[in-house]
Amino acid sequence: MNITESQSSRAASHLVHLPRIHIVGDIVKKPGTSLGPRRIHDYELLYFPDGTRSVYRVEGEAYVLQEPSFIVTRPGEYHAYEYDPQQPARHLFIHFGFPEDAGTETALPLLAPGGPSVIPLDEELPVGMMKQIMHIAHAHTDRMQSRGSSLLWSLLTEISGHLFDEPLTTPANRIPPQIVKALDYIDRHLGEAISVEMLARRIGWSHEHFSRSFVQYMGRTPRDAIIQRRIERACQLLLYEEHSIKEVAFAVGFSDENYFSRVFKAVKGLTASQYRKKYYNPMYRDLVPVKESESLYPVNRILYNIGAGEG
Repeated sequence: MNITESQSSRAASHLVHLPRIHIVGDIVKKPGTSLGPRRIHDYELLYFPDGTRSVYRVEGEAYVLQEPSFIVTRPGEYHAYEYDPQQPARHLFIHFGFPEDAGTETALPLLAPGGPSVIPLDEELPVGMMKQIMHIAHAHTDRMQSRGSSLLWSLLTEISGHLFDEPLTTPANRIPPQIVKALDYIDRHLGEAISVEMLARRIGWSHEHFSRSFVQYMGRTPRDAIIQRRIERACQLLLYEEHSIKEVAFAVGFSDENYFSRVFKAVKGLTASQYRKKYYNPMYRDLVPVKESESLYPVNRILYNIGAGEG
């Protein structure tokens, strides 16, 4: 397919505000070595994949890199690195800049003066993006600006979102793996008898500690969570399957249809029959019920539809 001159011009004008990559590398420093103090004229994004005793110093502040972290250094910031004295320290780095009129600091607060310097982050997506830029630099050097710059902008946006977007949950800390394990067990055994005592034993916590921690991180008791997840699965079965109300009740762990009906209405504000009648759509017949914890977002839903507006 031929690209016209006007198309090429429009593409070039679109790319002008993307970061221009200056240098990329992935190195492992000897124990006890250092870099700086120094100032640089461009931006630098680093990723330390391992928690070590390396120290990053910037403008009088010191950060010990005890966990995988991204580091942002802005033009003119006085900074230095003191690498772990006892073990090698690996880090990936990208130097980059923008046109003077790009307005990047307004568009991306991560890069603004006085913004965060060290961002503890070990999630698969941003780490994978950083490594993909390394791969492009090695295997497709001639595509570094066209592919790498777009990917770098997406990476910076993702890190910025991690810092500044409103969290999906209110607790400041991540959900402990023991609670995630308990939630996963609930979702996989909704049709069976589940007790709080049994869940606590499975993850190796006392009943009291499990119940207290569950409320702290999930905002509800384990028992309430079991009921909520049973009702949510029942909603899927009502819309995706042709089971009777009684069959749905049994499938999600209720041995009494009348009790299920009372709980369903208390949670949803509708009876199960009313819910099915109100929300059923023929397109749901080909969908498969899924457990809540399989994804960071609800599956089997239209997540964004520009025709429906932002609400």
